[in-house]
Amino acid sequence: MTHWRRDRTDVVGVPTVAEDVVGVLSGTFPAGVGRPHDVPLYEGDRYVIGRPGRLRTPPAGPGTFLSLGPGVRRSVPATALVLAVGRSIVHLGAGHGAGHLLVDGAVPAPGGTRLAGPVHEIVVDPAGAPRTLVLRLLSTPPPLDPPPASGTTCLPVLRVTGQRLLPMAAALAWPVVAGVPRPRAEGWSVPRIVDRYRELWDSDPPEPRHTLFRLRETLAGALSTDGRPMAAIEDVQPWPWAERIEDTPYVSGESFMAAKNRITAGYFAAAGQVRPRLAEALRHRRPG
Repeated sequence: MTHWRRDRTDVVGVPTVAEDVVGVLSGTFPAGVGRPHDVPLYEGDRYVIGRPGRLRTPPAGPGTFLSLGPGVRRSVPATALVLAVGRSIVHLGAGHGAGHLLVDGAVPAPGGTRLAGPVHEIVVDPAGAPRTLVLRLLSTPPPLDPPPASGTTCLPVLRVTGQRLLPMAAALAWPVVAGVPRPRAEGWSVPRIVDRYRELWDSDPPEPRHTLFRLRETLAGALSTDGRPMAAIEDVQPWPWAERIEDTPYVSGESFMAAKNRITAGYFAAAGQVRPRLAEALRHRRPG
């Protein structure tokens, strides 16, 4: 498998380390999953969307590649479109001509289209085997609380203990816990979560990747507050985890892990156990 770094530049090529979520791209990635999959769009990132090939490598330079999945006609370019995410807009560029795209019902301009909020419909291969994507731009980051299931609020019962799991759960969920100061390090990659852990506890976490795996495993095996297995509840964020990265829209293992960490953080924040531990740590944190 090929890995490449996420290109931290904005739409005019100025380096940035921003981690803010600007919008969400919804689509069935890959085809055949059976329900839409939401991909968060981060300021400064570049997303390449296109037809899958035998080699899972980014077909148009650095960025996160999202596959349209099997069944896409060969007339669709390997790079169907590129999204460059700015602070409040997304620049959409068509790959190899724009005849295979409709954006809000119109063919995009040859030089690309600047999309402001709130919602835009992108159709790939409208005259053949259409794939519809929905781009939602946000004025504030999207909530990470668990979505309702079957008309009720579905929350897991999450209780972790010990000197390894609970401190890591607090560091993981910190950006989405309400009513506490924001961390300096946001984002969902392992290095960013480790930075938050250091900020909270003034030490390095032991085996952070394994500990985060155990937190995700705890969530995947949790029961809901009404006693149902979370993995058996329809319309709850993706249960079970895909076993193979090929069954996800992600090509980079790091971006796939970050997406799972982000979902796990939202559920741990909503379940409520980590907030008291986090608030206590922040009260005793050394200034600066």
